[in-house]
Amino acid sequence: MQDVIKRSCEPFRTLLQALPEVERRNAREIRIRAGQPVRVLGLSDTALGAQGRPFCPSEAQVAELLRAFCGQSPYAFEEQMANGYLTLPGGHRVGLCGHAVLREGKLARLSKVQGMNIRIARQVPAAGAVLSFLMNGGRVRNTLAVSPPGMGKTTLLRHLALLLSDRGFQVALVDERGELAAMQGGLPQLKVGARTDVMEGCPKAQAIPLLIRAMSPDVLVTDEIGGQGDCVALEEAARCGVAVIASAHGSSIQDLYLRPKLREILEQGVFERFVVLGQSPGHVCGVYDGEGRLCRCAC
Repeated sequence: MQDVIKRSCEPFRTLLQALPEVERRNAREIRIRAGQPVRVLGLSDTALGAQGRPFCPSEAQVAELLRAFCGQSPYAFEEQMANGYLTLPGGHRVGLCGHAVLREGKLARLSKVQGMNIRIARQVPAAGAVLSFLMNGGRVRNTLAVSPPGMGKTTLLRHLALLLSDRGFQVALVDERGELAAMQGGLPQLKVGARTDVMEGCPKAQAIPLLIRAMSPDVLVTDEIGGQGDCVALEEAARCGVAVIASAHGSSIQDLYLRPKLREILEQGVFERFVVLGQSPGHVCGVYDGEGRLCRCAC
């Protein structure tokens, strides 16, 4: 959370610093809405404020915070913001809500941002225990992490990339949204391993075949698949002998079959392991094999 505080402006910075240490350490989201109390979600749902009065930022204060997050250069982040988010140093993701400006029927940019959801990036302590169930001798099994938003899929993938890199695997990381490695000045701000190559800002359907041709990875890691192009690229990677580790939104494995573009890749049996997260951020509900049979209970 310290990265978020450092990047913030007043009065957000002072109010966040005034939170008890236990609240800052366990915060997972900061919800900001113009005209409403700022809420910090973690061990509890805490309203940010001073002297017993909740802080309700004005639209101008929310805009000033956005400029601070952009380093006072919001135009440099327009493309990223057009996707509805910003990524801060440390991998923290700022979801944005406001007035959509369309160009030729497509979202070109957001203006008058009135709401933010700052998601605090954290390690998933269970990743080490999970990894043993993803290995088959010296080979990494094709794996899909599944959970609702905010339950730690991205953090799990990042930690798995680090662990595999440390074990000697050549890892390629497709970081389309800049959350997995949080590149700054060409260097990852988050630990992804010395043997990990990062392709940031490129759509997965284009980045995956490029990385396979150019970097010859043993393992390819990417976040939040869903589009048909994503699935086709992952299938091709698996056919090339590259182990794939990816994630998708869902409360269960069964949920994924309700999404037509995912159902096809699932029915083809590409994934040999499913890691289901939920209940609380970072909590692994279970590891399942390609047939949906439980390999490991909650951890």
